[in-house]
Amino acid sequence: MIPTTKSSQAGLALALAFFSGMLSSSLPTPLYPVYVSLYRFSASQIMAVFGVYAAGVLLALLFTAKVNVRPEAYTRPVYTGLGCVLISSLLMMFADNITLLLIARLITGLGSGILMAYINRSLIKIFATEVSNHAALIASAALILGQAIGPFITGNIVQHNFYSLKAPFIILLVLVLLSLFAIWRCREWVNKPIQPVAEPQQNLTLHRHRPLTLRDVYLCCMAIFLSWAMASTLMSQGPTLAHNGYAIGSVQIVSYCLSLFLLTAGITQWLMRKRHHYSSLKIGVSTQLAAILLALVSVQLISPALVLVAVIAEGFAYGAILVGAATIVNQVARQKQRTHLINLLYITGYVGNWLPFALSIMMDHYPLLKALSDYLIVCSLLAFCIALAAQVSGRKLYQSPMV
Repeated sequence: MIPTTKSSQAGLALALAFFSGMLSSSLPTPLYPVYVSLYRFSASQIMAVFGVYAAGVLLALLFTAKVNVRPEAYTRPVYTGLGCVLISSLLMMFADNITLLLIARLITGLGSGILMAYINRSLIKIFATEVSNHAALIASAALILGQAIGPFITGNIVQHNFYSLKAPFIILLVLVLLSLFAIWRCREWVNKPIQPVAEPQQNLTLHRHRPLTLRDVYLCCMAIFLSWAMASTLMSQGPTLAHNGYAIGSVQIVSYCLSLFLLTAGITQWLMRKRHHYSSLKIGVSTQLAAILLALVSVQLISPALVLVAVIAEGFAYGAILVGAATIVNQVARQKQRTHLINLLYITGYVGNWLPFALSIMMDHYPLLKALSDYLIVCSLLAFCIALAAQVSGRKLYQSPMV
């Protein structure tokens, strides 16, 4: 299906709403060292602030997987999600203690989770996933750009000491209001009924691929789990690791590196848009293994240059895995009429966001570089298993006879 003008406008409105939700997830990252300086938070408390956001997303995704909202009323949960992000932004502007900070981040997570569930469902409804990956590209691009631009905005604000604890969230408030208006303008198209799936097997026959199954969805979930765990490691502990482990003192440089990581992921999605989704997934998990091993070597050598290469490689892997996995799960969800599978993918990803909590505990009790080294060894073993599973499953996909 070739996108029409109205479907494209609706897609852009949904992308803006998703972008706003994802911006709220990364916007506070450069503020964590500021909170440590002002309020003397420990590494575990900072990880709790980061982790409670993931908990909110998980709660929202689990809840929305069970709630049956008619496709003709999808704007309602989108409005609700944006409302949560708006309220949490106001709370973050005035958060001066750990309790208020945790409450604000929990509400942010609830809003992001609601947006994640229903914006993805709306995009799949608007675009035919069997003949294009527009839905996956729009969702993953909005997700990555939102996460990438957040540290860039806040990092520069902190560097210039321009109302550091308030200005980032004022920007977010403006974007949320624009998103609400854009969704309202496209409400009829966002609420269009679901169109029946037309002969998905015919498309698979032309490409000589076996039909995608739930086994492929589970593989995608494994890949997303580790990919998002590595991303959350960078976003939550990156500033601390850079300052104390690699002697990088500039908040602005660290923020630029985090943004570069996510912008690399966004560029990767564009480069991978015409590749087969399984090819993108396999390339991503293989690159991720290489990136983790590079990071492990950089710890031993205490090399900022090498860790930068590892961060860029991880960004490439993050983008390739996300667009490949999202396309696979979107296709299975639409073909089997099981939209909750989209929630499963993101639930697994946000469970992965809690993996760095183990690193933060280790950092509180052991020397920083030893804790990081042990953590990366465990992650490299997980990455090897996932890469091996992807290669085996991908080979079976291409070797299967025509149906």
